[in-house]
Amino acid sequence: MKYKHILFDLDRTLWDFDTDTHDTVKEIFYRFELDKHIADFGKWYRTYKAHNIRLWEDYALGKITKATLRSVRFYLAFKDFGIDDKDLGIKFGERFVEESPKRTTLFPNVHEILTYLLAKNYQLHVVTNGFNEIQFKKMESTDIKKYFTKIFTCENIGYNKPHIKFFQHVISSLHSSKKDAIIAGDDIVSDILGAKRAGIDQIYLKPKDAPEPPEKPTFLINSLIEIKNIL
Repeated sequence: MKYKHILFDLDRTLWDFDTDTHDTVKEIFYRFELDKHIADFGKWYRTYKAHNIRLWEDYALGKITKATLRSVRFYLAFKDFGIDDKDLGIKFGERFVEESPKRTTLFPNVHEILTYLLAKNYQLHVVTNGFNEIQFKKMESTDIKKYFTKIFTCENIGYNKPHIKFFQHVISSLHSSKKDAIIAGDDIVSDILGAKRAGIDQIYLKPKDAPEPPEKPTFLINSLIEIKNIL
């Protein structure tokens, strides 16, 4: 085997982040009776997503803190629709953190591919920028934690992907060489380019309709099951 360690991103790679986030937010939106003030949930949700994506990008680059991200991501979307209520944004966010890890939508073939890799004696690990209290619950809820030897989070390491020190910490903790590891992820910047800068091979799980990557990854796939053609 060329590789010993397979590093998996979690959100949008194994766990269907977009589906479960949408469904969780929608449920809370109506539970809070916000439809009395915001007529079009879909339009509001697209506004929220735009704010959330930008805030997560800032968080990954170390420009804002976890506390800032959590306190403003829903508030900014409400404010755009005429509801200037910071307490509402915080309460909505707290409920989201409680509810979202309970969702269990995985991408197709997740259990199959993880079982396959373990049977071939690869060591599997998670590398994520997500928050500890959510990511660990997700893995328990979806019954995938059992596949992984180590779980690396940005909160525990002190650096976010794509920072080179995140990847250096992972390799050091595995007591291995970067040539023995390969990462599988959907984010071209955080997962693929970050790992590439650190000298780690990559499997880019290309999201549907995503543009071609600016730099060629080691491998490019469109679904997890294609990992069988690589490893």
